[in-house]
Amino acid sequence: MTLTILVDMMESKRILIIALLALFINAEGLLGNYAFKKKVKSVCKSYRISVESSQLSLDSDEYSITLKSGRNNFEMFMLVGFASAGQAIAHQKEMGLANAYTPSMISVSVDVPASKGEFNTFVANCSSDVAISLADGRMDSTEFMQEIMKKMEIL
Repeated sequence: MTLTILVDMMESKRILIIALLALFINAEGLLGNYAFKKKVKSVCKSYRISVESSQLSLDSDEYSITLKSGRNNFEMFMLVGFASAGQAIAHQKEMGLANAYTPSMISVSVDVPASKGEFNTFVANCSSDVAISLADGRMDSTEFMQEIMKKMEIL
């Protein structure tokens, strides 16, 4: 009877060690994603745009964010969406982690009220290099918006 209890305890410890090891191995990826999301939220907050994690999608090669703007300021939301992604990607590269989250494409969707209860969704994409150049000031916001407007879709 005591031998059975001892074997069960050893099996429980083994399962716990395996689970902790798996968590530890994946922790670096979680840290990269957490740092990325935190940076995006921080930049958006500085422009008084609140963002929840559910509005962010971190796919392997494409990052997307969905924002809700007012009727007349969707361009500002679009700029902040791209600039926050550019800053977050630049920050990930600066951290130098092997598993840093650095998508090659950025997609920003902005829901704009059209009438009561109805929204138009403006969707634009750019490469991460273009978003970084917007974020660090190498590209002017007017020039950036002109480029984005050429490829923008309205859903």
